[in-house]
Amino acid sequence: MSTPSTDDATMPETDYEAATRERWISAGAEITTMLLSGADEEDVLEHIVEVAMDVGSADAAALILPGLAGELTAEIVQGTGISPLLGMVMPRHGMSWTALTSGEGRLVKSLADKPDLVTEPLRAYGPALYAPMGTAEQPVGVLLLLRTVGSHEFDDADLRRAQSFAKQAALALVLQDARQAQAQAQLVEERERIARDLHDLAIQQLFATGMQLEVVRRRAGRGLDKAGLIAIIDEALTSVDSSVKEIRTVVRSLRDPDAASGVVERLRRESSLARTGLGFAPSLIITLDDRSVGDSAEDEEFFDSVIVGSLADDVVAVVREGLANAARHAQASSVSARIELRTTGEGITVEVEDDGIGLGNASGRKSGTWNLAARARQHSGESVIKDSPSGRGTLLHWHAPVHPADARH
Repeated sequence: MSTPSTDDATMPETDYEAATRERWISAGAEITTMLLSGADEEDVLEHIVEVAMDVGSADAAALILPGLAGELTAEIVQGTGISPLLGMVMPRHGMSWTALTSGEGRLVKSLADKPDLVTEPLRAYGPALYAPMGTAEQPVGVLLLLRTVGSHEFDDADLRRAQSFAKQAALALVLQDARQAQAQAQLVEERERIARDLHDLAIQQLFATGMQLEVVRRRAGRGLDKAGLIAIIDEALTSVDSSVKEIRTVVRSLRDPDAASGVVERLRRESSLARTGLGFAPSLIITLDDRSVGDSAEDEEFFDSVIVGSLADDVVAVVREGLANAARHAQASSVSARIELRTTGEGITVEVEDDGIGLGNASGRKSGTWNLAARARQHSGESVIKDSPSGRGTLLHWHAPVHPADARH
């Protein structure tokens, strides 16, 4: 892959360049089409790397994206000898940062011969091409194309075409993010409108009805003994009060869907949503001191009272990320999510395990791993992804301590 095919190489230079340029343009259009058709952003990013490596006649390719703490990380990698590249953090004064901040690409004749190269895994490659995605004012990432040592060098024409493709892909991603933000804003607006309507119409109407019934009750009470009528009206008043409380709950949940749900219900929701991506229902097991939370309303209430706030958000996010990774990469036939809370000081543990292909040939995106670790660190916890002890598949293990004062019955 490191050199053009024999048929292409024998074409007149202008025809070859025109054909290559057309392939880059088609690749960029394909990325835009994928985003417009609603493809998952993760799949689009992986396709960007795959098609750039193919069209750019590279032996390996990496997509370097901003990650935690402002670091630039190789999150998606494809090609020859890629395992050491996945998750690689780029040095602040290196070529990736220079390309990102300047908006200008870079060519390297041979990384293997570069004396000041800090990232040792890159020394296994020869010619390299750094193409910034986006602009210096609005950077998205860097597309890195690599060829094996001794291969034909990338030239200025390669850089121009790769940069054009990278910028087109970045523009499509930025527009997609803008559309998603607009859709989210419209959803919030709609929720606020419904909340206003419920308050201005339904609740006010119920209050008016309640006042009318109260007048009837007082008048009936001053006349003959109509205990039966009064009892019915009292019941109606109780019903009205209950309706008002229920509608207020709906209003709060519309403003914040998770505000009215405990962490246990949110975990059940994530498990249900994961069915579509996995193609089957994952197993969800939530326990409190070895007791199944589903067997006791009291245990569920206690679980929800202890795992709250940012810890609850992170537990839900870890389960979501674990199930999503299994759907994207594991090729599994079964997945289980286990969430265990112990009140004797151990804290809360999340494990997502699948029976898929395991960590073997590492490829794909690393951001989920970094995010999981960051969520664990925020709670003085730990996170690790490893081969499943069963010998097949992958195990995500995430743990955070829960302070003893928070874990009292």
